[in-house]
Amino acid sequence: MSMSLLDSALRRAQVRKAGEITLIVFDGLGAVATDSLAFRSAERWAFSRISSGNIVRDRGTFLERLETAIVRRGTSITTSHGTSRAVAGLAKKMTQAGYSLTEWSIPQAAKDILDPPDEAKDKKKDSDEAPAQASPADDDPTPIEVQRRKDTLDRGSIDRALDD
Repeated sequence: MSMSLLDSALRRAQVRKAGEITLIVFDGLGAVATDSLAFRSAERWAFSRISSGNIVRDRGTFLERLETAIVRRGTSITTSHGTSRAVAGLAKKMTQAGYSLTEWSIPQAAKDILDPPDEAKDKKKDSDEAPAQASPADDDPTPIEVQRRKDTLDRGSIDRALDD
């Protein structure tokens, strides 16, 4: 009987699930963190495929199916991948789960989303501290007319129903 791609890819690997994070630790090759839903999807896909017989190829194929992944520094089998927002979201979940992000390889674009550069902070700080200049539209003397809300419900029938 042939082995599934999942069995081959995760041979000599430990899978640890902690809430929304799934950690795959490959003996001597590093670790990969991913979203539990993405892992589950890739797991189902790989279970239905037949192994190529080459464990390195099977691991690569399986890890490519993960939409978002962050690797621990020194991992040799894959790199961190996914959109910057998705990687930043995964990193945030990892922080909430108690992982230290210093030992993980997070792309700079995702780091910028998590912690914006000082320039962006300075611009935001300046805009918050500086009093807003009055625009010419603010000096417009035209009064704003507000119409009273017209009830679409006859309140008299409600009052009579409550009296009964």
